[in-house]
Amino acid sequence: MTNTPSLRGDQPPTLTEWADQRLREAILAGEFGPGDPLVISTLAEQLGLSATPLREALRNLASDGLVVLQSHGKARVAEVDLHEANEIYELRLMLEPVALERAVQNADDAYRERVEAAWQALRVERVAPPSDHAAFHRALISNCDSNWLQRMATMLADRAGLMISIGVPSRPDDYNTAERHRTLKELAISGQADGAADELRRHLTGTNRVLQVLVGGGSRTDVPS
Repeated sequence: MTNTPSLRGDQPPTLTEWADQRLREAILAGEFGPGDPLVISTLAEQLGLSATPLREALRNLASDGLVVLQSHGKARVAEVDLHEANEIYELRLMLEPVALERAVQNADDAYRERVEAAWQALRVERVAPPSDHAAFHRALISNCDSNWLQRMATMLADRAGLMISIGVPSRPDDYNTAERHRTLKELAISGQADGAADELRRHLTGTNRVLQVLVGGGSRTDVPS
């Protein structure tokens, strides 16, 4: 890695949550590459934290598949392979559309406002940052009435976000993140639970197909949506 991650942001309620958020965003944005070491002493200096909340944050990230813990308190960013990518998307296709369908079925004004706000954040840049992309997918399932289903779907989506940041480092000139997600947003906000779930299945299937080609060393002009 040639550039030091910025690791900036507003501080949530606890130091562990803040460290988790900063590191998660840096990993998903590709500021830390796959296999890069995560040295607690260096991170502590960058973030102005003690080692304890950083260790807790790294354990959280490891449980979500973004970090691999090693002996003697060491850690590194997780790596990606084709088999895992296929498995992750197979599980996403099983869980995330169901979570979205249940979220839309339980939609209220607050849910619709969250989804709209998350989609508007995608419009700020033609290619939205990975953290904004992940936030939109979290907003879509945020009203799911099963905490376990929501948690598992979010964990898989974050792991997939790491794969995309590694496998698809750039986008074509005509790619627009917000437009690729417009149909999902409109179906969710309008209360079309079945349609939103079907659109998300199409979305995830297409993303996995392209990711398999690109991570496998191929090339194509389509990109994950």
